[in-house]
Amino acid sequence: MKWLSLNESGLPGYIVKVLSRRGITSLNPAQVTALESGLLQWKNMLITSPTASGKTLIAEIGMVTHIKERGGKAVYVTPLRALASEKAREFKDWEEIGLKVGLTSGEYDTDDAYLKDYDIIVTTYEKLDSLYRHRAAWLKDVNYFVLDELHYMGDTDRGGVIESVAIRAKRSGSVLALSATVGNAEEIAKWLRAVLVSVAWRPVPLREAVMYKSGKQIVLEYKDGEVRRIYGDDPVITYALDVIYKGGQVLIFRSSRRYAETLAFKLAERTTFVKLEKNELEKVKERILELEDSGTEEKETMASLVMKGVAYHHAGLSRGMREIIEDSFRRRLLKAIVATPTLAAGVNLPARAVIIADISRFNRRVLGYREEISVTEYRQMAGRAGRPGFDKEGEAVVFVRDSDELEYVKSRFWKSEVEPIQSRLGSEASFYSFILSILSSEGKLRKEDLLKIASESLLPHVLVKKYLNEGLEWLEDHGFISVVDNEVSLTKLGSRVSDLYLNPFSANVLKEALENADEDCELAYLHAMAYTPDGPVVAVSKAEEDEMLDELDCDLLIGEPYDEVEMENYLSALKVAFITRDWIEEKEEDYILKKYSIGSGDLRTIIDAMDWLSYSTYHLAKVLEMDDKLDFLMKLHERVAEGVKEELLGLVKIKGIGRKRARLLYNAGIRKPEDMVMNPEKVKSLLGEKLGEQIVRRAGEFLSNLTR
Repeated sequence: MKWLSLNESGLPGYIVKVLSRRGITSLNPAQVTALESGLLQWKNMLITSPTASGKTLIAEIGMVTHIKERGGKAVYVTPLRALASEKAREFKDWEEIGLKVGLTSGEYDTDDAYLKDYDIIVTTYEKLDSLYRHRAAWLKDVNYFVLDELHYMGDTDRGGVIESVAIRAKRSGSVLALSATVGNAEEIAKWLRAVLVSVAWRPVPLREAVMYKSGKQIVLEYKDGEVRRIYGDDPVITYALDVIYKGGQVLIFRSSRRYAETLAFKLAERTTFVKLEKNELEKVKERILELEDSGTEEKETMASLVMKGVAYHHAGLSRGMREIIEDSFRRRLLKAIVATPTLAAGVNLPARAVIIADISRFNRRVLGYREEISVTEYRQMAGRAGRPGFDKEGEAVVFVRDSDELEYVKSRFWKSEVEPIQSRLGSEASFYSFILSILSSEGKLRKEDLLKIASESLLPHVLVKKYLNEGLEWLEDHGFISVVDNEVSLTKLGSRVSDLYLNPFSANVLKEALENADEDCELAYLHAMAYTPDGPVVAVSKAEEDEMLDELDCDLLIGEPYDEVEMENYLSALKVAFITRDWIEEKEEDYILKKYSIGSGDLRTIIDAMDWLSYSTYHLAKVLEMDDKLDFLMKLHERVAEGVKEELLGLVKIKGIGRKRARLLYNAGIRKPEDMVMNPEKVKSLLGEKLGEQIVRRAGEFLSNLTR
């Protein structure tokens, strides 16, 4: 494998300058191959190489040289917000040579016009799709696109959006697509009109093994033929401790949150003799206990675990908690993280060893059905093994429970290629949204021109024609588009739905709910919002089902479905509605978390989704000219966004005043911004001198802006 020093690489001086300051002195084989394949000629490229092989640096070189030599802007797109934030921090180094780096994600009903002043914009696929729908003027200057983690295009839920973005990217400028795992790389490269650069080099060699119990022994069979035996009762814990005692760190993947938490506690009981940096872990513990976005029980539980060098990690934790855990693991303070598979793709978190403790998981879409993890998922998890600069090799170990699983792992994960990326636009929900997206960004189109753009997808042409014809008929019947003399355009409703980034099926559910509503029942509206395809999903126990149905105090806007799967969605939506109603009634977060058996991260996900859906419902009512519902819906949205009763809405408009401070002020007689300005000493006595002074000033500025 070929290496090149920076001085031999032929890279421009401004690139060498920044990389040298990072301590980089040479380019690795993946980076050299990219250079030799035309990176500095800005050819469309698909780069496939293992995790931690330096793909991000390839993207940086491509983006920066393109901007410097050709002008324009570059967009770096990732599938996850956390990943976008991580990349934006890395790219800040380029500001020393005059490039401005911007980050945008989340908020969908905006064109982010301020980004016209930035050179490198880091964002998510959904956000970029939304920006195209809003026809953001600065997008016309973007002529270099980095599509990170392209294998997500095969994801059932999000693949359609990524494919849509890729279609626009290859129509608008140079494309650099990155992935560790693409089964049909040649096909995808051809589709992107790109040069395929496939490099197998890893910075840390990977050894793969299968582990099982045999009598009193734990046997590890390695792919290279070596067999090793260790002794202990629990194979996963015994092997994990073996790695830790030898100075390594370990990531353990389990198929569910409950399994991950249970294993973390079991492992923590066995780390008594592990050498830990207790003083530093005390600081981590304090950071956890001071978190504002986590529940009390969650903080106390994790604080006790980290003192033993162990943590669990899943989407039920708050963002703040996850960030502390990840940071502590990178600093080598934590020796083990037991996680659900979402961690494998979310952040750069290598370990000496990876243990995959489950090869199947429960599929929520098909009741009672367990499915095996894909080869792609296995490679994503296994790819985290080996810390560059710390380990001579990494180990990825799969724990199996019987001989059938043993042979399955060997034949599937060791011998099979990763699954090919297939189009996820092949469903009504994805394709109809794709149609709205095209019409939003392109404007009025003839049917044949719409077909031409849609045919750039990965779908077979016969399916494109089928979904397009059916989609145009459905969208016209439901008022989202107008078809006149072979020309297709968005209606006022369709344009607003696309701007709001709503799935058209979600919009239709909300539209029908609005038309059926004859009273202002919060729970009924919240249930309709949660029942849409865009609504958050939660598990519901039989006891919760009975309790919720007993507590219903108004007629719901959605009739009970007869299908078993839809009934599950119906009940999930009802639970989300009750959670959200408790939130806007100012119930304590700890109370909500305990009552509904959810985590802080779940609550945040639910509230974020319901914030967006309540905002969208208001704007749908507005475009449908349902003026009698607007005041109620706007107040409902504001209450969901802030988690307060209606009486506190005036106070929470002041920056720095959340639900707890607002209630404290209100109960003390400070009930609107004017009261803050008129009673500054009272505000300071309640909130503290420094914060109180800031709040009074902000209240004054808020009132001044109202009178302008």
